[in-house]
Amino acid sequence: MNRLIQFSMKNVSALFIIMILLFGSGVFATSKLKVENMPNVSFPVVMVSATYTGAPKDVMEQITEPLEKKLANIEDLDSMSSTSSENNARIILMFKQNVDTDKKKRDVESLLQEVMLPDSAGTPKASTFGASSMPSVYLVANAENGMSQTELDKLYEDTIKPDLESIKGIDHLDSIGVRDSSLDIELDADALSAYGLTPTQVTSAIRAAVTKSPIGTVEVEGNDKSARVTGDIKSVYDMEQIEITGGQGNIVTLDRVAKVKSITESDFVGRFNGKPAISMILYKTGNANAVDFSNAVEKLKEQWKTSMPNAVFKTTYDSADEIRESINGMLREGVIGALLASLMILVFLRNIRMTLIVLVSIPLSILITLLLMWELGLTLNTMTLGGMFIAVGRVVDDSIVVIENIYTSLEKAQKRNESVILLATKQVAMAITSSTLATVGVFAPIGMVSGVVGGFFRPFAITLACALLSSLLVALTVIPMLAKLLVLKGKPGKGHAHEGASQSKFMQAYENLLHWSLKHRIKSLLMAALLFVVTLATTIPALGLSFLPEGKPSRTMYFVMKLPNETAFEATNAKTQELEQMLMDEKDSLGNPLFTYVEGLAGYNGNGTNRVTYASQIYVEVNEQVNPDKVKEQVKQFILSELPAGSEVQPRSVGGGSGISSTDFSYNLKGEDQARLEQAAAIVKAKLQEFEELSEVEDSLSDGKTEIEIAVDQKKARSFGLTASSVRETASNWLQKQKLGDLKLDGETFTTTVSMDKSDKNSLEKLGNIPLSGPNGSVVYLKEVAKISLISGAVSLSRDDQKQLVKVTAKIKADNKAAVSAKVSGALRTVELPDGVTREVKGVNADINESFTQLFMAMAVAVFMVYLIMVLAFGNASAPFAILFSLPLAAIGGLIGLVITRQALNVTSMIGFMMLIGIVVTNAIVLIDRAQQLREEGYTVRHALIEAGKIRFRPIIMTAGATIMALMPLALGLSGEGALIGKGLGVVVIGGLTTATILTLVVVPIIYELIEEMKAYISRKFHSGGHSASHEGTLEG
Repeated sequence: MNRLIQFSMKNVSALFIIMILLFGSGVFATSKLKVENMPNVSFPVVMVSATYTGAPKDVMEQITEPLEKKLANIEDLDSMSSTSSENNARIILMFKQNVDTDKKKRDVESLLQEVMLPDSAGTPKASTFGASSMPSVYLVANAENGMSQTELDKLYEDTIKPDLESIKGIDHLDSIGVRDSSLDIELDADALSAYGLTPTQVTSAIRAAVTKSPIGTVEVEGNDKSARVTGDIKSVYDMEQIEITGGQGNIVTLDRVAKVKSITESDFVGRFNGKPAISMILYKTGNANAVDFSNAVEKLKEQWKTSMPNAVFKTTYDSADEIRESINGMLREGVIGALLASLMILVFLRNIRMTLIVLVSIPLSILITLLLMWELGLTLNTMTLGGMFIAVGRVVDDSIVVIENIYTSLEKAQKRNESVILLATKQVAMAITSSTLATVGVFAPIGMVSGVVGGFFRPFAITLACALLSSLLVALTVIPMLAKLLVLKGKPGKGHAHEGASQSKFMQAYENLLHWSLKHRIKSLLMAALLFVVTLATTIPALGLSFLPEGKPSRTMYFVMKLPNETAFEATNAKTQELEQMLMDEKDSLGNPLFTYVEGLAGYNGNGTNRVTYASQIYVEVNEQVNPDKVKEQVKQFILSELPAGSEVQPRSVGGGSGISSTDFSYNLKGEDQARLEQAAAIVKAKLQEFEELSEVEDSLSDGKTEIEIAVDQKKARSFGLTASSVRETASNWLQKQKLGDLKLDGETFTTTVSMDKSDKNSLEKLGNIPLSGPNGSVVYLKEVAKISLISGAVSLSRDDQKQLVKVTAKIKADNKAAVSAKVSGALRTVELPDGVTREVKGVNADINESFTQLFMAMAVAVFMVYLIMVLAFGNASAPFAILFSLPLAAIGGLIGLVITRQALNVTSMIGFMMLIGIVVTNAIVLIDRAQQLREEGYTVRHALIEAGKIRFRPIIMTAGATIMALMPLALGLSGEGALIGKGLGVVVIGGLTTATILTLVVVPIIYELIEEMKAYISRKFHSGGHSASHEGTLEG
């Protein structure tokens, strides 16, 4: 350490070159750092998907359950959940952290090969890509200046969609409102019967006529030529004239047995401010950079302005906007904090040169930190920026202690030269090194914290540690060097008094207090202990408990509307359009439009592929003058009042919050009977609706639907020479659409399908008349061999750890979320559920218990780490033990601060308490280190403590004040952003540091003196005993 200080003093030019290099490298690293809102906390996930034609229940029994049984015992599996929907099964396997996802994917693929599934099932596939995709940008396009909707549809298919899909990092996109051109061939049941044809025969004939395929190569005139066969179907008329061989060998053209229709329509209807529009929801992959993704979309919009002047594009939501606001907010808080800390230093030092020397440590330490972040692969996000700017106050501490001691020594020195600066720096080198290492050591146990909390706060801890170590390096090298250049040759200042001069009133008051405290040690300690106990007794019951702090509410929100299941799409669309107009006409209290835009999506229920006839969504953005949460609840009630009885409305926010998804209250219901689970969910939802503190009460049940069940009578089928399999195949061909692919007819590309006319299959009676061909050519109708009935079913079935699962969730509208959760849980325990249904409470209470337990363990380890570092630095265990008594004193201010500011105790404030462990011992280390030095010079314990208190009083108050001022913008929430690194953390550190600084200056010297007296007493006893034994041995001899 001494060599490092000497090097900086002797090699001024070299040090300046190194500083310039570090500045440049830091600026370069900053330009290369990836920018995001929060650290990318990804968990190892493998998704297994499989297809099987059937209802959700059939998919679950035939596909999902066999796959789950095989995969359940794979190593390192943390949880397994599945969704069985129509024709599709999906299983999500979440593994423990730090597991190699690619290896697990290979293990899963090996196990999938061993599973026996029905022959008609598709091959199960394992994947990792796309499992963590998330909506990032909401984009709307509508036609203006005479452009038709058809032209906009064509632009979307030809230009807009391909451009968006080419963006780096895109996973997929959902489009609502774009119309597709399709060619529907609708077969007539009576005509088929009259000509002795089946749907399969007609489909095969059409497919054969339109087929284009290569047939190999042929040698012509010595050259090999590729040969292919194509049909001559080039128009819709040609399609209608396709010839089909009938059952009696007669030739029939397609137009005799089917209608060929060219249709342009959309499964969904999109509107923006009342005008037809195409809405696009862009999903980015989990590891894609949201800011780069957003910039790519904006770049495309600029290009489209030129190439598509009559189309208007608007971004209704962009997750990158939140990132930019959050980053800017943290930057504002950091800059304001640095300015306030600078002002604090100037007030105390009363010397501009010295203040400027100290302030050099801020940008230099930050740029070194940014360079280290780049090397470590960290990103620039709310957490790392928070760690950096929280460190601003602590970064200047080391420099303050060094420059203050240098200046004091120069003022006292008979001769001002480099040796004075060197000695002054050496005097405090051990103190600031041990205190900085102690603060850094506090964050090492963050690595013990698992899950979301550990993932998010680990980059914060690493950044903070880098900033502190950088500041230590600067304090021991740059500060002495600048002091040599700027202070050494200057005239003695007036900021410090010479040794015999009168002391300040504050210093005199402190000295008197310290004298009194050391004379009345027991009284002083009892008062401090009483203050600690009273604080715990009064503040803890008054504290609210929550998992994470609430972030700034989003101004963008949407309302998921579900009308009664029997509602036709046309009625849903009309009602949605009516509501859109009403919302567009709404005004706030000042007479301004309440919403900046209103977007309606009829038939859309969050799934980009399937229309839900009775569902729609309305997206809005409230203006900046109103409370988004209040408006959200008011609009929900308004929409409900306008919808028919039995309708549901769920309000949801787009973006906003703390950046971490967390369910406030979750009640998991598990069992094997879906009907009983649905019954239990209804009971629980009804109970939750009774609590005013809860909002957005939802269940995970998919929308209900009616299914047609065709139950084949095996005996009757066999009597006609049929089997259940042959009946299933014929019925499937009759009911399902057969896709022929894309065909270019009359210069336009159509998606072509073949199906029975809707009028031939729109009732159970007509389905019963589906003809089945027996082995002897006889015709049997479906109703003769099967019972056809309507049954209710779910769109999808969910399972968790091989049991069917229904979740009932709710948001808690209270600061003390834990108390509300406990109250609700207690009330639900009295509710009787159907037999076979088990219950499990999840949500905020489970999150708090898990995270707080891990954080308490990490804090205990941190205390031991700090003690170990101090023991190594001091070379004894007694002085560091005295310093540890400053820790309870910090808890006093932290708890009082939370109660006064009405902040809940959450993960963020717990991290604040953890930071205090490292910060508050700094002052005690600086004090006791000086006392140790004075004792080595021959001072008595008490005299050394009093002198050390007088010498270190000013730097201790300065460093604490600088840290407090630097954190003030954070505690006041000036930016309103950065919820995770927010008010709670700032309040805890400021409150804790305030009380710890004041009480440390009194309590720690008392503890130190008591320990030293005890050591002296034990030493006297030991030596006295040894002397007596030696004397007795001599007499006996």
